[in-house]
Amino acid sequence: MFTKAIEMDAVPPGEMRSVVLGDALRIAIYRVEDSFYATADRCSHARALLTRGWLEGHEIVCPVHEARFDVRSGRPLCFPATEPIVVYPVKLEDGFVWVDIGNTAS
Repeated sequence: MFTKAIEMDAVPPGEMRSVVLGDALRIAIYRVEDSFYATADRCSHARALLTRGWLEGHEIVCPVHEARFDVRSGRPLCFPATEPIVVYPVKLEDGFVWVDIGNTAS
């Protein structure tokens, strides 16, 4: 089931925002050019908030040990992370980003 997460205009291109959905589920919303992605907002290695890191294209960099993940797939791209982050399906409707928190893509 899709949940309204954030207004599209609240996430400028090349930036990300943290939102809390459902029962305190912290989600990171990324905007890469005109595409939006959603992942868990926790690094699979250090449990740090990914939205406190930095976004480089489709890669989110963890602020603790600089682990990198692809926001499209959740795949870890370098050590020390070896486990993927959860990716959530996204749809855009009525100027909002909607996230399916009941369904994960990874």
